[in-house]
Amino acid sequence: YQPNPYNLKSGLTFYQAGNNDLTWEKSTQSDFGLEIGFLNRITLEADYYQKDTDGLLFEVPLPISSGAATVNKNIGKIRSNGFEFTLNTKNIDTENFKWNTSFNLTTNQSKIKSLPNDNADVVATGSYTINRVGEYISSFYLVEYAGVDPKNGNALFIKNTTNPDGTIDRSATSEYSEAKRTIVGNPFPTLMSGLTNTITYKGFDFTFTFQGEWGASIYNSAGTYQSSAGDYFDNQTADQLNRWQKDGDITNVPQARFQGSNGTQESTRYLDKSDFVRLRNLTLGYTLPKQALGETGMSSVRVYFTGVNLLTFTNYKGFDPEARRDDAGGGFGIGEDFYSAPPARTMALGININF
Repeated sequence: YQPNPYNLKSGLTFYQAGNNDLTWEKSTQSDFGLEIGFLNRITLEADYYQKDTDGLLFEVPLPISSGAATVNKNIGKIRSNGFEFTLNTKNIDTENFKWNTSFNLTTNQSKIKSLPNDNADVVATGSYTINRVGEYISSFYLVEYAGVDPKNGNALFIKNTTNPDGTIDRSATSEYSEAKRTIVGNPFPTLMSGLTNTITYKGFDFTFTFQGEWGASIYNSAGTYQSSAGDYFDNQTADQLNRWQKDGDITNVPQARFQGSNGTQESTRYLDKSDFVRLRNLTLGYTLPKQALGETGMSSVRVYFTGVNLLTFTNYKGFDPEARRDDAGGGFGIGEDFYSAPPARTMALGININF
């Protein structure tokens, strides 16, 4: 059941069918690793992992006549594998000055190995994703956006239909219903990395961490309202200023037509890469020398500044590449941004006193 208030009164609505046969997912994992060191200053760890999960918990769509949209079932198998590397170095190590670096790199692929009903695709009603054997789990499944017809400002879409000879028709059409959905992205990163440096000089300490992710896509479902070509009254993105206005205009933004649904249908127009590099943490501190404390009874005093999420480098056009929809249950928010609040940027000054 899910909350469904009406006329200022609380209520519940039947949402999902129950399943008494649900069980825990079962996983087996293999790891192979190597660790080496040089001169007591450099260490390298390398690992390969493979994890097979059976009885994967998925939401399976139900017929409308059932009274529920979906039911949870243990179906399918997936395999996740990749490499993990960690490099630690002591760049400088003297009595007054120390500089250490830690770098890590992880690759990951999670692909579906089998599904029930002769490996039939699983597409939940209202979802932008699909689960298909041989593809990444929860792959994006959308109509491809092809830009704008320079003659009339119509939004264009790739047909992706099958020709009689078995080839795929990649021509463009202004009729959304003539275009078929296809797999166009993966909501999970395939490459992740982090870099941490720690520097100390006498009483000063300085630490910062950069983190990056690559390979994932993110669907901005709020784009239907934010870049709406005249469909809605929400604050609009700046690219609407570049909309088609006259014959011959070359642009990727369709003509604005009041409630005309010109290009605002679900498509790759609102799908972006979510690659980013972020300054995740930064801390600068100073510890007073013990002789400065005198007879105060304090054993140590440290003042510091710390910041979280201070800088982000990304080409994602939405609010934030890590923002995820938080008002949708059952996995519908995977890889989706819908007016989602970005991670908070925080800064703090503090003092640590020990007695």
